[in-house]
Amino acid sequence: MNNLSIGSAALVAALLLSLSGCAKEEAGDEIVMEVEPKADIVLLLNARIHTVSAEGSVLKDGAMAVASDGTLAGIGDRKALLAAFPASEQVDLGGHTVVPGLIDSHAHLAGLAQSFTRANLVGAQSKDEVLRRLRDFEAGLPAGAWLLGRGWDQNDWPDPVFPSRRDLDAAFPDRPVWLRRIDGHAGWANSRALAEVDRDLTGDWQDRGGFIHRDSTAEPTGILVDKAMDLVERAVPPDSPELLSKALDMATQALVRRGLTGVHEAGTSLDLMALYRSKIEDGAMPVRIYAMADGLNEAHARLC
Repeated sequence: MNNLSIGSAALVAALLLSLSGCAKEEAGDEIVMEVEPKADIVLLLNARIHTVSAEGSVLKDGAMAVASDGTLAGIGDRKALLAAFPASEQVDLGGHTVVPGLIDSHAHLAGLAQSFTRANLVGAQSKDEVLRRLRDFEAGLPAGAWLLGRGWDQNDWPDPVFPSRRDLDAAFPDRPVWLRRIDGHAGWANSRALAEVDRDLTGDWQDRGGFIHRDSTAEPTGILVDKAMDLVERAVPPDSPELLSKALDMATQALVRRGLTGVHEAGTSLDLMALYRSKIEDGAMPVRIYAMADGLNEAHARLC
């Protein structure tokens, strides 16, 4: 199965627990799959099953027969499936609900993967807590390496104002620090990171689509918004392919644990598409990806 779609092809939902298949609705609560009987069947019983039929059927005391290859061998009435698969392993779901696998229609899977290689600042309730988390994360970094993080939100702090590069300078004077805000629309840098930018950030100039916060002396405060963030992003060393591959595995497993079986990747580079394809070929991509070409790089020019 090709898990990567490029363009306008539709994604087909798979059932949770990595189930997939096509069904036809018959009389009563019985839905029989149009597949041959298979060995090694696990029969899931006592479940409230949303079948997503045209009529929106919900089986209140339904059952599913799942083959060892992950396909559905049957779905519908408990008695009918018990009779059809008498030798199956049986699992009582205790009345829990089974729904089709979820599809995120606007996701950044690569960003999720990258988050596993950054300091997690989500939920930090103060600037001091951010700094504590960064110190803990820094312990695993080599000397001089960039300290990267994401998830801070000054609105959660007692004093809900933007922080300053000086806060980071005091705590991390010997390495560049770059921290993306939780929404991805602002970044917080220390002086070492700003020094890596290939342009003088002082003065009163602003790039279109972005904003550099400056103090009364026209020096940057360390907060850059939207397009201005690219000035620092370009200076950040890229992750190694090995690290990104491992992080992508962690990200897709996180999706599966939460019931997602597909994502629409909003903005995909050619390198990222190549990584996705290699995962698919290796059988290591447990979700489907609708990959949209990134309009800001070579992917758009090559594919569109």
